[in-house]
Amino acid sequence: MNASPTCTNAEDFRSMLARMEREGQLRTVNKQIKPQHVAAVINKAPQALLFNQVEDYDIPIVGGLYWTRSRVASALGWPESELGGRFALGVARPVPAVLVDDAPCQENMVQGDDVDLSALPIPFLHQKDGGPYISGGVAFADDPELGPNAGCYRLMYRTRNEMTIDLFTASDLRRYYTRYYERGESMPLAVAIGVHAFEHMAAAYKAPTDVDEMEIAGGLRGAPTRLARCKTVPLRVPADAEIVLEGELLPNGWTADEGPFGEFAGMQGDLKHNPIFRVSAITYRSRPIFYSLQMPWENDWLNGPATEAACARILSLIGVQATAIRATEGGCCGWSVVVAIKKRAGEGKNAISALLSLPVVKQVIVTDDDIDIGNPDEVEWAVTFRCQADKDVVVLSGLKGKHVDPSVRPWDLKPGELPTTAKFGIDATIPEGIPAFRYERIVPAFADSVAPRDYL
Repeated sequence: MNASPTCTNAEDFRSMLARMEREGQLRTVNKQIKPQHVAAVINKAPQALLFNQVEDYDIPIVGGLYWTRSRVASALGWPESELGGRFALGVARPVPAVLVDDAPCQENMVQGDDVDLSALPIPFLHQKDGGPYISGGVAFADDPELGPNAGCYRLMYRTRNEMTIDLFTASDLRRYYTRYYERGESMPLAVAIGVHAFEHMAAAYKAPTDVDEMEIAGGLRGAPTRLARCKTVPLRVPADAEIVLEGELLPNGWTADEGPFGEFAGMQGDLKHNPIFRVSAITYRSRPIFYSLQMPWENDWLNGPATEAACARILSLIGVQATAIRATEGGCCGWSVVVAIKKRAGEGKNAISALLSLPVVKQVIVTDDDIDIGNPDEVEWAVTFRCQADKDVVVLSGLKGKHVDPSVRPWDLKPGELPTTAKFGIDATIPEGIPAFRYERIVPAFADSVAPRDYL
């Protein structure tokens, strides 16, 4: 990590919000609202919302920032059609972070007995949730052997200085915590709330363990991420964050009740048991903005471009040329993908096998590059007329699954046991041995010779 007092392209969370408002993707609301009503209003609004007047708090709440693909594009300042490609380019060109001394996130601080999480407008998000949740935080950890790590994890309010954090499924942070837990030690942790989409999306990306997510954020930004040393724990966090919680994960293991919570797949989750995060200090900007991520679509679209980039990378590694990749909304922008390729013999199924090896992807459709994969009708046409189910449907069993998927029957698992799942892919490319002209589309006679406007 380089040390520097300044860095270029230092757009922060607030300037990101300002651009989204200029582009019509965010609206400021000045009428007072109760924190528990925020989620209901955001879910019905056509734009992201920034509530300036929150009852009993001098802290605005913003949410809905990444609810659609177009809002994600606005937050990043990228063309909507280039999300996956630009994300892949940023991952391929990481930029080392810079360490700064003058951090806006540390303009104010409370610590020790003065810590009171109820001073934050933590909303109650879903009807059957187990409590108020911090849903939009980015957690930061470090390990002498594994290096720094950033990831997105939810936290449920318990007391003035304690929250439960969801480490139920396989993740890098679970791996880090397990090492401390097995030694009977607490693990330093910091949670940043209100970071730029570059940092948030990089943290959501399933990067290899030895890759620093903040270097990926620098690659996405095209300039170094500004980091600052925490005040009470040996960690670094985004210097321009709105709020930072510093503390430790207690070595209690998976024993504290957490949930239920409305999951990213759009279904109400179960009660779980997870570790406790004890907060030792809160640092924050003057009149900070509290970011409340709304499930499911904000979580999903944060992962959508990363899923598309991962698909592009793995296809490139096996020599398959993809011309278009789309993580579909119906598959929560990650579990289901459609890919168009310039096919050579056998590459439809090669592509399927590679794509299903990605941790989240559960189902895949591969088409030829003459199909517009953004048009569901064209994809369905390709599946209907280019696929024979007994030859072109690939099923793989015993792969890593996720507890949030009810079809893996997670309630039957032993405590701490991780689920497995079956995955499938459909090869909707033109089968070998069938000439392409068999799929030639019909064209009206003399279509280039007349124009409807001459007659209508």
